[in-house]
Amino acid sequence: MKKKKVWGIILILLSILVGIFCYMQYTANIEKEEYVQSGIPIGKEYIKKYYNADFIFQNNELIGSYVNSTIYLRGYIKGHEGQIISINYDYKKKEVLYVTGPEWFIDSRNPKKN
Repeated sequence: MKKKKVWGIILILLSILVGIFCYMQYTANIEKEEYVQSGIPIGKEYIKKYYNADFIFQNNELIGSYVNSTIYLRGYIKGHEGQIISINYDYKKKEVLYVTGPEWFIDSRNPKKN
C-alpha cells in the first residue's frame, strides 16, 4: 500500500513539474512574439527613413536573452523579393542597431540622416 502512495506522490509531483515547464515555455513564446511585434514597425520606419524603401517582414530569429537583446527581423524590399534584408533590432532599447543586405541596398542609405 505504501508503494502505491509513493508512486502516486511521485506522479503528481512529476505532473506539476511538467506543467510548470510548459507554462514557462508558453510565456517565453508570448514574450518573444511581443518583442517581434514591437520591432516590426520600428524596423519598417527605419528602412523608410534611411533607405526610402518599403520593408516586407517575413520571419525572425531571437538570440537568447542570456546573450543579448537582439532580434533579427528578416524580409525583403518591395520589388526585390529574392534578396534578403536583415534588420538587427534591440528590443530592450527599442532601436535598430544596423541593417544587412545586398550591397546595392546598403549603398543606397541616405548618408545625411543619422
